[in-house]
Amino acid sequence: MQTLSNATAKGRSNTAGCLKLAVFFLFCLCLFSACPQDASGGEAAVLPYVIYGKLYSFSPSSLEEDRITQHDFFNVPDSFTQNATAASKKKGYILAWNQQNKKLYHITGQKLASKVDLKANQVYAGSNYILAQSSSFIDNKGFSFTLYSIKYSLNGRKIKLRSVWTGYIDCFVSNFFFTNDGVCVAGGTRDDTKNNAFYITEDDIHKCFSTAKDSDFLRLIPVEKSKGASVSKVYAFLSCREKFTREAMLYSFNLDDAPEKAQEINLGDDALLPQGFDCFFGYGFESNGKIVLPASINNEINFVCYDYAAGKITKVVSDAVGCFTALANSPDGFYYIARDPTIEDSWYGISLFDGQECKKITKFF
Repeated sequence: MQTLSNATAKGRSNTAGCLKLAVFFLFCLCLFSACPQDASGGEAAVLPYVIYGKLYSFSPSSLEEDRITQHDFFNVPDSFTQNATAASKKKGYILAWNQQNKKLYHITGQKLASKVDLKANQVYAGSNYILAQSSSFIDNKGFSFTLYSIKYSLNGRKIKLRSVWTGYIDCFVSNFFFTNDGVCVAGGTRDDTKNNAFYITEDDIHKCFSTAKDSDFLRLIPVEKSKGASVSKVYAFLSCREKFTREAMLYSFNLDDAPEKAQEINLGDDALLPQGFDCFFGYGFESNGKIVLPASINNEINFVCYDYAAGKITKVVSDAVGCFTALANSPDGFYYIARDPTIEDSWYGISLFDGQECKKITKFF
């Protein structure tokens, strides 16, 4: 879930073989990690992303030559992680946690506006909350997680963290998103038999979805009642580890409900689902009232657009490449990082889905 600018990539043609191999292993790592969708905020002006530990950001509203910024700071190691980056509540700023020095930074351009210590093994970042995970798994408990709220001060430039919940979860996180009130995390159990989703707020934690796990990863797509409102419903699907043949099953559930209240939606019954459907593969997102599902169809990734209000597929869009990282909605459409590691020399970079087609915006390699 990550990237590199054209300018940074120049002069590296002599290391192309190493880069291709590194990208493949990076994708394997990303299969186990999570791409955030922050449902608590509006359209992000600056979208942070990470590749090989280096921190970048993409600004959709900027001129083409100024859209990508590499954030490089003296004495700050290149040890950022995708899950631990987010657009800040303050416009033009980003949040980024460094895995090596264990600090959470508040950044604008080439300036470190603020920083706080944050001891953790993994961090999942949103604009209002931070979820931190320990490294040790305790039998019959799981990993220790702590939810922090973020306080902004000095006109939004300075940040502080306040611990609001701590507990244990048997969950190897595969996806997450933040709401106005907390965070929903999804992932498999240590015995590799179940995929579960948990909703954590300052008051409590409860399991809101569960299904069997079979060489796959649980992905979540939150749907908002209106812009900036709390999440009313979540759609979920299973993204395969490889391009297996699976049913086109979509799930829906409410954050406040028990797992048994979840609903199954078999998209295989929809006439618009192509006969060449293999499985879901990658990350999905919501855009303009549609659930956009990355699907392997005849071994190539297409976007299956599902109108959740009407309860039907409206179109299948080809040439999606593959949703490697879901970034954010914008007035132009939804930006995502495109990559399909199962196809040699796959296009790799930032793409835009405008509701009708997929447009390649910036190539990394």
